[in-house]
Amino acid sequence: MIKAGSRIRPQEMGVLAGVGLTSCPVVQKPRIGIISTGDEIVEPGRVPGPGQVRDINSYAVAGMVEEAGGQAVQYGIVQDEFAQLERVMKQAVEETDIVVVSGGSSVGARDVTYAVINSLGKPGVLVHGVSVKPGKPTILGVVGGKAVIGLPGHPASAMVLADIFLVPLIKAYSGLGFTPPDRRIIRAVMSRSMASASGRTDYIRVAVRRTGDRYIAEPVLGKSGLISTMVRADGVVVIPMAKEGLEAGEEVEVILF
Repeated sequence: MIKAGSRIRPQEMGVLAGVGLTSCPVVQKPRIGIISTGDEIVEPGRVPGPGQVRDINSYAVAGMVEEAGGQAVQYGIVQDEFAQLERVMKQAVEETDIVVVSGGSSVGARDVTYAVINSLGKPGVLVHGVSVKPGKPTILGVVGGKAVIGLPGHPASAMVLADIFLVPLIKAYSGLGFTPPDRRIIRAVMSRSMASASGRTDYIRVAVRRTGDRYIAEPVLGKSGLISTMVRADGVVVIPMAKEGLEAGEEVEVILF
């Protein structure tokens, strides 16, 4: 009655109890190593100095990991220095199932992450840059048979790309199959036109309000470095790479958070 790969919900617990089973084999939660890089990043408890910002990504990504059914393992903040990042990433690869590196915004941070992933083992970096906005400088690699993801440093970008690549991986490791995140989707009408460059997929953050018998999707404007745009948004609208934008009044699908 209960198939392998099923999530154990209250009803499954009831079935197990009903047939006299007080335990059953389950898949262990995948451990996700999270590293935040950047000379300008400081812990949330510190007051940032000139040119510094608090570490947002480690905590936002950790929350997404736990929500997806994984176990977040924090490795703290690492400076944009090859030897230090290599040491911490090597430890994370050995101790966890998937490693996520969130890059800082300082010049060269992406290059250091790229070089370290390649130094740790074959095949190393598989993809460096994706046709997605926000989040183009994403890195996808494999080291020692384990997935390594280099997320952008900007918080909104990091969360969007973690939802695209990391969350499905966690589900796959959990025995649920490599499928997109489970999200409620509603139909809504765009409140304004939004341009998009052909050849890339745009994820537009939107706030949703109900007017009469229909939903209105209002774009939440702001740079990808502003985590507040994710707080204000109720979901995202995806503009496919073959489409050059959306018109005001056009009906769209909103993927709710």
